[in-house]
Amino acid sequence: MKLQKALTLTLITLAAITSPGSADGLNLDNMTGSQIREDIRESFKDESLFYINPVTGMSPGASGGSSVYTPPTTTGSPWSNVAGRWTLNLMDTESRSLDLTVYQIGNEVFGRGVMTTGANSQEMTAAGSIEGTALTLRLVSVGGDNMYRLRTAAGGDSIFGTYTAFSSYGVTWNGNCNGNRFYPSSLASPADSAGTVRVGASGGNAMA
Repeated sequence: MKLQKALTLTLITLAAITSPGSADGLNLDNMTGSQIREDIRESFKDESLFYINPVTGMSPGASGGSSVYTPPTTTGSPWSNVAGRWTLNLMDTESRSLDLTVYQIGNEVFGRGVMTTGANSQEMTAAGSIEGTALTLRLVSVGGDNMYRLRTAAGGDSIFGTYTAFSSYGVTWNGNCNGNRFYPSSLASPADSAGTVRVGASGGNAMA
């Protein structure tokens, strides 16, 4: 408290010496300490000279109309963008490659492609979701003979993870997968009022 009083008197004294007109004829020699404090209280309307509110950046007595600039903050999307055309490798006892085009609306993911195993190829559909960078994708062969459930991490234009495969004969097996995106894209909600989505084969994919 003594330090506060000393600082207050020093500030008033300096103001009176450097700017005599700003004190409106204030004569400190004819004022008691109580009168000086009262004058300060009236001049600043109880605004604290020694405390700044960390939230508003102002002293408590500052005008309510005063504003403090707050830098805008931005937040990114809660999930990665995986839309585009991918080449995936699925490896277990056999090696498979998948040319897959993926569409994404929000965190919903779907698409279609062709899986090649040796000299054989098979058309596949895809559906899943992404949370952060964790992409879960189900690949189902057209005709329903096989399904591959992928659990992967997608970062930039790369993907890697594991999968469990299921056959219509009741056989299951596990494998590893990885891949790269060589044609990224973005996709908004379909504008078709009928709400239909048409996905063409890879190399000629379209939406309507």
